[in-house]
Amino acid sequence: MRRTWTALAAALALVGGLATAPAQAAAVSVKVGRVTVSPARYAGACPATTTFSARVAVRGASRVTYRWLRGDGHKGAVVTATVKAGAVVVRDRQSFAKSTSGWQALQVLSPRKTTSAKARFTVSCADASPVVVTVHTPEPPRVTASVTTPAPYSGSCGLPGHRVTFDGRIKASRTPASVAYRWVDSDGGPEPVERLWLTSAGKAVSSSRTFLTSHSGYHWLEILDDKGHVTGRSDKSAYRVTCTRPEQRPLASVTDARVTPVQYEGPCNKPLDFVFRADLAVTQPTEVTYQWERSDGTKIPGQVVLSRDLTTTLEHTWKVTDLVNISQGSARLRVLTPNAVATDSVPFRIICRIYEAVTITGTEITPDSNPTPCPSQSKPFTIRSQVAPKPATKLPLTISYRWRWADGSMTSPYTYTFAQAAPVTLERWWDEWISKSGSVRLEVTANDRVYVSPSVAYEVICDGKPPTGTYPRVVSITEASITPADYRGKCPVTLKAQGKVTVSAPMDALFTQWVFDGKTQPFLGSTDFPANGPLAKVVEREFTVEESTGKPVTAYMESRVPNVMSSDKMTYTVTCT
Repeated sequence: MRRTWTALAAALALVGGLATAPAQAAAVSVKVGRVTVSPARYAGACPATTTFSARVAVRGASRVTYRWLRGDGHKGAVVTATVKAGAVVVRDRQSFAKSTSGWQALQVLSPRKTTSAKARFTVSCADASPVVVTVHTPEPPRVTASVTTPAPYSGSCGLPGHRVTFDGRIKASRTPASVAYRWVDSDGGPEPVERLWLTSAGKAVSSSRTFLTSHSGYHWLEILDDKGHVTGRSDKSAYRVTCTRPEQRPLASVTDARVTPVQYEGPCNKPLDFVFRADLAVTQPTEVTYQWERSDGTKIPGQVVLSRDLTTTLEHTWKVTDLVNISQGSARLRVLTPNAVATDSVPFRIICRIYEAVTITGTEITPDSNPTPCPSQSKPFTIRSQVAPKPATKLPLTISYRWRWADGSMTSPYTYTFAQAAPVTLERWWDEWISKSGSVRLEVTANDRVYVSPSVAYEVICDGKPPTGTYPRVVSITEASITPADYRGKCPVTLKAQGKVTVSAPMDALFTQWVFDGKTQPFLGSTDFPANGPLAKVVEREFTVEESTGKPVTAYMESRVPNVMSSDKMTYTVTCT
């Protein structure tokens, strides 16, 4: 295994410009080689990535400070690299979303200032059709309703009157489902809309009317969508009531106090109306005064005159705006004249349900086509997943996500904000240098809930040798810091970033990179963990800041080889005076 890591260290040192022995020279000299561009001319689909690299030969100094210059006037961040064996290879990558051309050059600032020749490049983006984002909204469940027909009634309808009950059942083709419905009568019209949280067995519902006089008609159920449009209805249930009523002095009765919905179960992100209703009947034409009395102390007075039709239904709507903190309530109807009578209080209940916020689909790993076998060159992989907000999710929605490997490796968390209900493809690139098998998954946090994609397996075979099952790996990167974290004074200023890296076994080459404000720095650092030595070391990197940052810069350390592991994020601020 030691020979493998030694070969790996040599290969990465060649690629990343890392040598094995410090340069020593009496006189200080700096020579910048020709900047190479790959590809120098590009034509095809965009965005496209162009890589710039140059070799800097240094005598008499152990560090070199540099930055990249572009033809559009842009000056890149100042970077400090350690020189070993008298030279260092530096790189920069730029991505272009549209056709462009220009040049890029390397400017060395210290130990002596010098600038390379301009390296010209051209990017020609092929004409692309307009991007069409298709939002796939699941088909709503098919909801059916049925109502039983009550038997005809003939007989006495004295106070409080004869009550007819209608029984129904509502089912959905896919559960669980939130369903809106209402009862409708051929005489009284539609009742208030109610909601159900349906399970696979469906739910029974009922409605009733009280009669003091003979009457006939139809009663049925209607199913509504979220906009209140009728999407289905049951068959009409016929009823007939034949009453005989003796003459009496004016008296009032109230029956069948009810509330819709009795129980609400679903999302609690908007106000909800609870409609209280009670049937009022009088023995002779008269005026009735009454009041609704609610459990929150509110009293709502009213009056009604009953003349030809001696029955009516009274109602009151209680609009609840804070569904999260009000879990229940009740109300009753009290008649004041012509006589005192009241219903029992009828309660309602609120159960808040949280819809799943996002879905994760299409998780897959794509290996890069690389004819050169590892370990002389890495084997790159890209994992992709598609994340989309659920149709019922409130937007905008900000999610946090990270990639996790089966061996415990993980990236730093990233964030993404959904402004509309369109899916987004998240991806991560990484490379492997040894024979290895493993799996990767996406972990998304939304609305304080964690969603995990299926794990996707991959395998790397180097030089025809299958994976051994065990290999050294980075366990953690802790105690990450940047000093000074808040600098105010003369510029340029040199800051130091560091993190404590713990590994599982001795290794000859641990490679790390730093990420500043989401941009991965081109310099690749190397640290060894020799046998019989400590398995935890502090990895440091110094960098120079020439101008005020204007705002805090977020940074973290990430290991590249032998596996991906991230430190906690930290910030620094520079104010030049």
